[in-house]
Amino acid sequence: MKNATLRNRDWLYRALPLLATAVLVHVLAVWLTPYAIMKVLMDGSDARALGMRNQAAFPAPVSAKVRTVVMPSPDLLYSVCVYDLSNGPVHVSANPQLPSYWSIALYGANSDNFFVVNDRKAAGKPVDLLLVPEHSGTMQPAVVAGSQVLVSPSNQGFLLMRVLTGDYETEKAVVEPARRTLVCRKL
Repeated sequence: MKNATLRNRDWLYRALPLLATAVLVHVLAVWLTPYAIMKVLMDGSDARALGMRNQAAFPAPVSAKVRTVVMPSPDLLYSVCVYDLSNGPVHVSANPQLPSYWSIALYGANSDNFFVVNDRKAAGKPVDLLLVPEHSGTMQPAVVAGSQVLVSPSNQGFLLMRVLTGDYETEKAVVEPARRTLVCRKL
């Protein structure tokens, strides 16, 4: 009887470290994966090639030959910006003036979406945002007149603007200038 009790205890002592390791690896993977994905997106070779740190970048329209994301929509034009608030606020503005769908979405460093505005919400008005860091303390940024102040959950993040186009070649003269109204700049 004593040998059976010792064997059960040996099994328990072997299983507990394995279980603790599995839980730790799972928690770290779930917590770290979004940060790793955003790090590659914001600091990877495509980001460097587009030069999108605190400035808007305008990738080529999506086609079967040109796609850096899995299953991108060929009906959307994308504009992007990696914002960095470590040296102060970032001003974002856009005035697409399109009759069709467009949106601007902001993401924190952990891939959480914290702000979205689209054609319906903007109701024909220009978008004018001032991004400030969450822990700016008592330091008040010089607010650009008319800007909506947004507190970013992280010092770095990602802005994605989407513009709908049914037929890019036909609508190019309208949608290209509209998406290029996006400005993302450090103050």
